[in-house]
Amino acid sequence: MDDMTLLIIYKGLRLPVLVLAIGYITYHVYKKRKKEEVERPKYRMLEED
Repeated sequence: MDDMTLLIIYKGLRLPVLVLAIGYITYHVYKKRKKEEVERPKYRMLEED
């Protein structure tokens, strides 16, 4: 393949890969069980004040 074809493939896949990565990270962080684990220390810090 020549350079122009590789550049077109790269530019075409750049945005979908970014969207999938951000979607996966968002899903992983905001899962119900995970969300409770993340918020628990926040409430503990508020109780210590």
